[in-house]
Amino acid sequence: MKIAIVTDSLTNLREEDLQRYPFIYYAHLNVIINDKSYVDLKEITNDQLFRFIDEGASYSSSLPSPESFVVLYEDLLTEYDVIISLHCTENVSGTVNSARIARDTIEDAGNRIIVIDTNTASIGTENIVLKVCQLMEQGETIDEIMKAIEFYRSHSQLYLTINDLTTLVRTGRISKTASRIGNLLHIKPIVGLENAKLEVMGKVRTKKRLLKWMLEKLKSDIEQSGKQIVRITHVNSIDLATELKDAMKTYGNKAEVFISNEISSVMAIHFGRGGVGASWMPAEYSI
Repeated sequence: MKIAIVTDSLTNLREEDLQRYPFIYYAHLNVIINDKSYVDLKEITNDQLFRFIDEGASYSSSLPSPESFVVLYEDLLTEYDVIISLHCTENVSGTVNSARIARDTIEDAGNRIIVIDTNTASIGTENIVLKVCQLMEQGETIDEIMKAIEFYRSHSQLYLTINDLTTLVRTGRISKTASRIGNLLHIKPIVGLENAKLEVMGKVRTKKRLLKWMLEKLKSDIEQSGKQIVRITHVNSIDLATELKDAMKTYGNKAEVFISNEISSVMAIHFGRGGVGASWMPAEYSI
């Protein structure tokens, strides 16, 4: 059975993983700058995005339309038996809803298109996508793959730090009062997904406290469920991402840590420059 994996551009997989798994395909979101649309991951970089923002440009983002999903799905169905479409939680992006509409639009698709809200985003979705690819390599059945996905939908952690609170205010994530206090005191909120919804999970002032906070969270999950697969992302902050990875070496073979690509431009719009994020999930799943 030939299986295609579709995910959204918020996932932003590393090129080496895309080369290894050529059956992964993107549904691209868009960055809107001064009313001009740029395809996420294809037509704009984060450096270009923040240059526009610094120059005073208006900016926003848009979802892939159901029509674009229909085109992608119909094309893939000529080559693949089944499509597993894994997307960012609907509490962060409406992309998964566009995918559902497209699936329901295609006649005779039946069970050939499986659309899944991963309950996470970005590197969290990346972790799940790559686990699915590994299971496919091992020859696991669709039923087994779906059981694994369901497990990881409720056993994945995602934490993102915000260096500049201004963008979060603009997108309605926090209040103006919280922004003024945070920027004045150099407080960096740590945002995470709780019940698939973005929540402020902690607040730190220094890099040292940030690393300590992340390590304590990771340690707790290692103690509860064993070895963790960790992926780290950032926004123009590769040095901090590398430092976080090095700090996680404290846990030896209990944490397999990767630095993923920089966060996609659509995500960068909402989280601003200078942030770093980490997502992890158990290396082994139980059903």
